[in-house]
Amino acid sequence: MRIILPLFSGSWRHGLWRAFALSALVLLGSHVAYAQQMMAKGARSSARSGQSSGQSAKSNSKSKSPLPSVKAWRMADDYTAADTAVVDTILAEHQVNNPIWRKSLSCVTLGNLGSPSMATFYPAVRRDYGNVFYNSLKLQTLDPEDFTFYNTVTPYANLTYQKGIPKAQREEFFSVLFTQNVNRKWNIGTKMEINSSIGRYEAQGVSNFKMGFWSSYDGDLYGMQLQAWYQKFDIEENGGISNDTIILHPELYDYDKAQDVPVQFMNAGNRLASYRLLLAQKLDIGAVTRSEGDSVDVDVPVATAFYKFYIDRSHHEFSIGDLSAYSDDDNIQLPGVFINPSYTHDSRKYMLVSNLFQLKLNEEFNSLLRFGLRAYVGSDVRQYYWDDESEVAYDEETEEPYLVFRRNGKNRVSSYVGGQIFKNIGERLRWNAGVRFVMQGYDAGDLRADGNLDVTIGSGRWATGLWGKAVYSLRTPTLWEESFTSNHYEWNVNLEREQNLDISAGLRIPGVGIEVSAFSSTLSNRVFFASDGTPSQKDDVTQVMGVYARGHFVQPRTGLNSIIRLAVQKTSDNDVVPAPSFALTATSYWERLFFGVLLTQIGFDVRFNTSYYSPAYIPALMQFVPQSERKTGGYGYFDPFINFHLKKIRAYVKYEHVNNHWGSNDYFHTIHYPANPATFKFGLSWNFYD
Repeated sequence: MRIILPLFSGSWRHGLWRAFALSALVLLGSHVAYAQQMMAKGARSSARSGQSSGQSAKSNSKSKSPLPSVKAWRMADDYTAADTAVVDTILAEHQVNNPIWRKSLSCVTLGNLGSPSMATFYPAVRRDYGNVFYNSLKLQTLDPEDFTFYNTVTPYANLTYQKGIPKAQREEFFSVLFTQNVNRKWNIGTKMEINSSIGRYEAQGVSNFKMGFWSSYDGDLYGMQLQAWYQKFDIEENGGISNDTIILHPELYDYDKAQDVPVQFMNAGNRLASYRLLLAQKLDIGAVTRSEGDSVDVDVPVATAFYKFYIDRSHHEFSIGDLSAYSDDDNIQLPGVFINPSYTHDSRKYMLVSNLFQLKLNEEFNSLLRFGLRAYVGSDVRQYYWDDESEVAYDEETEEPYLVFRRNGKNRVSSYVGGQIFKNIGERLRWNAGVRFVMQGYDAGDLRADGNLDVTIGSGRWATGLWGKAVYSLRTPTLWEESFTSNHYEWNVNLEREQNLDISAGLRIPGVGIEVSAFSSTLSNRVFFASDGTPSQKDDVTQVMGVYARGHFVQPRTGLNSIIRLAVQKTSDNDVVPAPSFALTATSYWERLFFGVLLTQIGFDVRFNTSYYSPAYIPALMQFVPQSERKTGGYGYFDPFINFHLKKIRAYVKYEHVNNHWGSNDYFHTIHYPANPATFKFGLSWNFYD
């Protein structure tokens, strides 16, 4: 099993990363300085000639945006529409350094930063409908719909560094982002993230790496978005601690430190590497001249043609160096050996190749009815490769028989059509409705129909947004949900088509910082991994419902702030959809501006969910499964912090899980995986944009 060390350690491998990171910083700094000089010259030249470069100097000087020279957006509706995104410059909640707690109100996690996790707040649950081994990393992987594109007047860069101690079990996170415009219409950028965490318990190390490039072009007739990403997750798997009682009742044992607690595995690990490439292009067709406002003539395209090409290729390995140390009786996570009795080196590969052609009749052109139409046709090709048993061989020393694996592979192809009617322009009313139908392939007959409504009423501080969403879907289970073989697990099951109906609605009042929503889902034949690690379904309908609320409350005179998120949810079957009945996160802080420039926040975070039978984790499958051994939860985490904001720099220091020093010891996210003991952390984020 490879040893995972901190980012800036003395090992040769991470020494190379250190050299690379420092080199990148030097190159980035020089590039930013040079680009800023060139952009400044260009801006002065444009000002003299009376030309505009996206924003006038006057509008920039009056803008109250923290990044007036940077615009950001994400693509929606199969890359046919752009949604404005906010560049992360806000100080509030900057100290929440683990991305899983930003994406879900409650989670199951193995405790260490960057380790597998799963959302247990139902609206945040995300499943991969191709490669099931992505599921425990969905809160950390960067999917196409999560990607942010930029347009900048001046180059924009961000450096982020975070660290947790004690030194012997420290964790480090480093990221660098750089983007700039080549000209007014064409932007390029790159980003790198490195997370290296040893963990507080033995054999718990994580080393995750992400690096990507993007480009976007928005011309008069032609537009393009390009992104290419490499993501690698190296995870040491200790199977959890060998006995939860060691944490629950430490007085019964003689273990002084967390790293002394025995764990189930010492030489096991998962590696998942993913390569992703997406190219989306558009071409405007036809144009009409229309008057708007004060008789200003604008050219409006009649229609737009789109083409999206996407490749997702991943390679997943699970390894155990020496199986002789483990027996079926001692470890329930190894139910048997199907291929090799000496060691495990399971390997599986997955690739998706997707092509999508779309034609949109733009709502700007439809001045009479003021809605647009979109129709599309697409195809998906999925390739699966995995280890399979083949023939009997004999050990040269013991002459005992064992199975020699061979590579098995299958392709699955599907073609689909769809359409959408929409109204995306307007400040008061927006809506859309669409349907997608698979007409050919292994999942022929699959269907997805959805509708969205967004209405704004009132004005000023009490302007209220009302929204509703409904999604009905029929889904055929994927190949690996029905058939799979590895060294310790195998199954070949017949699964029925899933049928899901999700309905949600809510309101938001940005002026007073309040948001409330409700959700209800009816799930038939929901596929889930059972407690024995095999995919399963239940004939009964599973019902999930709940309410969510968020509020940001401010007392201007005292500078006291409270940001509260809470959810109440109910699931009819905790095996199929695990969910605590109540979850809460709260951030409270006192805010003060010192010396006219140093914004300071002093406060604390609280995180809590009620006890429930949280999903257990199977390392050999990277899956969370039901368990009935005991409940976890009912424990609150308390993290005091101090945030600082000085011009373009944000920083924080915090003492995470400080209440580990007093009160209950039942701080488990799930069985066998306790949360990290009290940890001191600090972080720094530095923006460069002018």
